[in-house]
Amino acid sequence: MAFGTTLTITVDGNAKVLNRINQDNYGSEYSLLGDTDSWNLKIRHSTDSVDSDGMTMLRHNVYLEHVTYATSTTPMYKETFTVTLRAGKYDGTGNLTDVSEAMVAYLAASTYAVVGDLVLGLN
Repeated sequence: MAFGTTLTITVDGNAKVLNRINQDNYGSEYSLLGDTDSWNLKIRHSTDSVDSDGMTMLRHNVYLEHVTYATSTTPMYKETFTVTLRAGKYDGTGNLTDVSEAMVAYLAASTYAVVGDLVLGLN
């Protein structure tokens, strides 16, 4: 599946349609600029240096940023969420898909508790 010219994320039941504003051989960037806030999503692909165990890993990053603009009564707010996927250069997608699905399911089952604890710096 290739990413299209738009990418939709859903926030509190509201669809946010981000338009692709940049694409090159290493990734894409999508943006939605509103009157009160903005959304920016970047997808980047790279190859890491050889690990100490001799493996070359492919790295895939997804970075989502939400900015709520300041008003005369409220400050600016900025939140980001980043996901990094790494797999051996010749591994294929099977195992990484399984690991990703496990993590997504874990977060989905208890998002408030997990995110809340992480933001508080708990481990």
